[in-house]
Amino acid sequence: MSTNPGGIPHPEPTQFQAPGRGDPTDIRAPLDMESFNSSNVHSALYDFGTEDLYVRYDRTGPDAIYAYRFVPASEWDGLASAGSAGSYINENIAYGYPYELLTKGDFPQMGRGLENDLARRFVTQF
Repeated sequence: MSTNPGGIPHPEPTQFQAPGRGDPTDIRAPLDMESFNSSNVHSALYDFGTEDLYVRYDRTGPDAIYAYRFVPASEWDGLASAGSAGSYINENIAYGYPYELLTKGDFPQMGRGLENDLARRFVTQF
């Protein structure tokens, strides 16, 4: 048992690979990105094509990026308009969707292989 990015205990993340999805770092357009004024959530990137939500959590060391899979656009809209990004994620996303923790090693050359500028900027903040 570990804690999720909000500090709440929960099961260890698993390597999740949906059928036919390929590389978990294969970020495509159309994308949307938000930065948050939050003590825990730095920013998030939503991939409308794959319904993947990438959340960058602030850490005292390197930030952590979690990829949440199969997140509908309505959840992205809710997160983008939430008064508290961390609370919204804990209440609506963190336990309802498969996720995995991504590391710098998941993004070879710090995003230089990514074709989308928005995705590259999100990754290179790592």
